[in-house]
Amino acid sequence: MSVNKKISSIAFKCRGLFWALFAAAALVFPSEFGPGRYSAGMLIVISGQLVRFWAAGYIPKYRTEKIGAPILVTWGPYSWIRNPLYAGNFIMGLGWALMLGWMWVAAFTAAFLLLYCFIVIPAEEEFLASKFGPQYLAYRENVPSLFPYPRKGFPENSPYSQPFDRGRAWSEEIYSIRMNILVTVLISARLYITHL
Repeated sequence: MSVNKKISSIAFKCRGLFWALFAAAALVFPSEFGPGRYSAGMLIVISGQLVRFWAAGYIPKYRTEKIGAPILVTWGPYSWIRNPLYAGNFIMGLGWALMLGWMWVAAFTAAFLLLYCFIVIPAEEEFLASKFGPQYLAYRENVPSLFPYPRKGFPENSPYSQPFDRGRAWSEEIYSIRMNILVTVLISARLYITHL
């Protein structure tokens, strides 16, 4: 599926804005506090951030305004799914949405799939296919995009694989971690005020 270059460029540049809009909407529209939902949501948010941290320790600098990739990373979490950073985003968003209520889960899922699955990811895949050719096409054929499916055993190790780099993960993810804490605090405060 080919994506309009102008739309994909804008969507890629503004992909972080999606989370700011989500947080702003959560502050504007009231939600009911549910202790079970809130606790489950918090665990899901933490799980999503852990997935992102794991992925960030394997990939070179990814915080860019233009789609790019110096190398094709196919090891670590990238041997299970092609987009573990976005999968982490999805998991965190589901956690926040669950904290807010079931209607938020449906709305968030629809918005995420529209932005990421129909615009951002296809545009990135077009770039990767043009840069890495058959190597990327074989990888795409064998590894799912966002959700791992059952396989026969574990994925094969890449001969080019590099170890997890904790320093890289921290330096790349510190901004996300701070923003995710801020969004979680804002949602928690909003739910607390609504519950009073």
